[in-house]
Amino acid sequence: MDLRPLLGARRIRRRPVDDDLASVIALDPASAARTKRPTLRIAHFTDTYLPRRDGVVTSVQTLTAAMSELGHSSLLVVPRHRDLPEDEQLLRLPAVPCGVAQFRLAAWPRSRHVERVAHWLPNVVHVHTPGPVGLLGIFAARRLGLPLVQTYHTDLRAYVDAYRLPSPVIESLLRCYARRLGSPKLEIPRGVSRTERRDATVDAGTGLLLADADAVLVPTPAILARRHLPIDDERIYVAPTGVSLPSVPPGAGKAFRRRHGIQPDEPVVLFVGRVNREKGIPLLTEAFGRLRDVVPSARLVLVGAVYDARWVQRLLEQAGISDRTVLTGQLPPDQVAQAYAGCDVFGFPSLTDTQGLVIQEAALAGLPAVLADEALHGTGPLAGTGVLAGTDPMRFAEALEELLTNPVKRAQVGEEARARAKQNSPSDYAQRMAAIYGRALRRAGSAERQSRGERRGPFRSRRLIA
Repeated sequence: MDLRPLLGARRIRRRPVDDDLASVIALDPASAARTKRPTLRIAHFTDTYLPRRDGVVTSVQTLTAAMSELGHSSLLVVPRHRDLPEDEQLLRLPAVPCGVAQFRLAAWPRSRHVERVAHWLPNVVHVHTPGPVGLLGIFAARRLGLPLVQTYHTDLRAYVDAYRLPSPVIESLLRCYARRLGSPKLEIPRGVSRTERRDATVDAGTGLLLADADAVLVPTPAILARRHLPIDDERIYVAPTGVSLPSVPPGAGKAFRRRHGIQPDEPVVLFVGRVNREKGIPLLTEAFGRLRDVVPSARLVLVGAVYDARWVQRLLEQAGISDRTVLTGQLPPDQVAQAYAGCDVFGFPSLTDTQGLVIQEAALAGLPAVLADEALHGTGPLAGTGVLAGTDPMRFAEALEELLTNPVKRAQVGEEARARAKQNSPSDYAQRMAAIYGRALRRAGSAERQSRGERRGPFRSRRLIA
């Protein structure tokens, strides 16, 4: 297939949409799978992938596996890494480590990359991240005239702050993105504080990246409580990622304890995730330091990658808990499941998470959670379960103490969370997503008869996918 005429234009009219495919999948994705009706080919674009592990990687892997069970095909466009297996499902782009949190920076989007995607003949483009790979996804959707779905996985303002990215770097990057997407010159606000200027720049970038999307997904309403996404509400869908947990053999929890020198009778608080600033680790360490005064035998287990070991060690020393803390580093899923089985309470101090997949994983293992984020506690698949402690270290310590020392309440809260988590399976998630893809296809089809401005339409009530 000669793609040169196609790729030569900056933007082309959208490809005609198969109305039958769109309608069947949008209205009844499970029936479409059972009756062998036309199935979807989704090209996923993510800047974070294995061997790095995070919520985006988990979400993408869960989605593609569950969509495959429905009979749909997936292509994953990811940064190249030497440890990635040979897999026809993967399109690996040249990439180099950028020195921050195991991120690999993929090549800047080029027409030849779009051509490689085009040969796979996708029906839909799904962008998961705002880096160069995500930008390539937006570029590919434009060039190939495909429906564009995006997931807002990351609270960008919070991460820019956590990783201390300088405003000039953010502004330069935004201008590069604007030029690549052929957008008008973006005005950076002046005469405001440094924080306001940085936040306005991040918001402008968010608006630029989401402008073309036929559907924008948020994993939980928590992000909508924190941020206003600069798009019309009719394109926003709430679609929480379904979660599963690897099964572990009897005694796996005890084995995890033995492996890390934890005694059978020691109460254990567990955290799973990046051991970094954006995850609220200072709150957890300070709270655990106060907890140790009343429950001296308690242990803290931190499972996840550590990117600034000196900073973490300093926190542990300041809280006086170095001798009571276990740092495991990043673990594969089966060992994380063993950690859940071997601990008593899950502590989640993050104020930046948009979905908290690890809270759902902990719930599947029957662990009650103590959370700091009111929005995350009150929304999503586990809404209202667990204990909301807020951001005060003393209150967080008291919540941990009550669950550790009250086995009846601990079991009650844990079982309630487990029952709720079981209602959000990967297969249910895949059916929700198939319906959203179908709606994006239908929207793209109607867009052939409307201008881009008309397609955006007026602001309407937010559509929730339960």
